[in-house]
Amino acid sequence: MAMPDRLKPLPATPKMRALMKDLLKQILDRIWDNQERENAEISALIQQWNGYAGRAFEFHEFRDMHSHTSEANFLRTAFHQEKYIGDLSFDEACAVTDFICQCEGTESDTDYALGLLETNFPEANASDLIFWPNEWFGDDGMLHIELSSAQIVGYLMVKSSRQLPDAPPIDLPYAIAQDGA
Repeated sequence: MAMPDRLKPLPATPKMRALMKDLLKQILDRIWDNQERENAEISALIQQWNGYAGRAFEFHEFRDMHSHTSEANFLRTAFHQEKYIGDLSFDEACAVTDFICQCEGTESDTDYALGLLETNFPEANASDLIFWPNEWFGDDGMLHIELSSAQIVGYLMVKSSRQLPDAPPIDLPYAIAQDGA
């Protein structure tokens, strides 16, 4: 299922993409030149980057970027800004969950979608519920359980105490660990 249009991140203008791409190159070059240590010049460039980015980035994210993502994905994440959706519908939450579970987007799109769930269901730890349910439920035997998107959203609603007004009754077959997640 595709990400609902109103929840998609706003695309950056070509001019903004070019500016951020140039800033990223400058930051990475300075980090390399300074043997991966932070200094005032690098901090100033990161501060400039953060003035345009959808969230604040830290030095280590630039330094370690190549160990976990590409420059293109890193650049895309700069424009993603997760937001709380006051009128989020149950179907939209399920669509975001399906988007993640069915690997429909790029790495940065998936990170954005996870961020949306984390922001809209605070303290519910959506990432663990989706990818490591054994950790979320506090039971090592539950790593490979199958949950529907409706059940995932149901557990997120319970754990975060945020009930979506249009949510139908949902069968939640597993007890929630009191000391976990």
